[in-house]
Amino acid sequence: MVLDVNKDEVRFYDMDFLRIDSIRKNKNQNWTMNTQTHQLLKRKLGSSENLNYRDNLFDYYLIESKDEMKWKIFPETKKVTDYQLQKAETDFGGRHWIVWFCSEIPINEGPYKFRGLPGLIFEVEDSKNDYSYKLINSKKLEKDFDTTDFLETHYGKNPVKITNEQLNKIKLNYYIDPYVWAKNSADGEWSVNFGDGKEYNKKEDIPYLTKRAQEELRRDNNPIELDKAVKYPLK
Repeated sequence: MVLDVNKDEVRFYDMDFLRIDSIRKNKNQNWTMNTQTHQLLKRKLGSSENLNYRDNLFDYYLIESKDEMKWKIFPETKKVTDYQLQKAETDFGGRHWIVWFCSEIPINEGPYKFRGLPGLIFEVEDSKNDYSYKLINSKKLEKDFDTTDFLETHYGKNPVKITNEQLNKIKLNYYIDPYVWAKNSADGEWSVNFGDGKEYNKKEDIPYLTKRAQEELRRDNNPIELDKAVKYPLK
């Protein structure tokens, strides 16, 4: 991930976006990728009001949220390379988080939505060890990095403003009938291949494909903000 802090804004996005955007610009091409983390966001520097960018299949959405955190700061410290870090904890998004920040660096920001401590956040981890962030490199750029082609827009699309509840409803509708597009096509006009050497392209395959998709969606339903997860039915 990249934590991009400039004089006006904070942006957070997948490192692969940065790599691919550089390649794309060098080759003068117009293509991008989908996020693997669903943690794209930006906010004004010093603000807890976030703009969350979410791709879902071929659509792009914008969810606004206010994410103030109440921190408990502990006297416990540790040294990482040449920096003295101090411990803090908070409850956020249905998880308990352990954080280490550096008061030597007067930037009150951190990865994802974590901010508001008296120094730059170096490490963040939830108590279940599902999510972990560690600062591994920092660089001062000569000018702000342009993210408009992959953050503020996606595949040339501007995001549609919705709520998290509306997005969960879209996800639930997809879960209920993930292969509706195949049902509306004739056999042989579509195909699905999972890399196991077998091709699925008939309507009789759709119940199996649907069951498999639903199992994967339930298995991977572990977002960073657990209290905002969509509630998938078992059947």
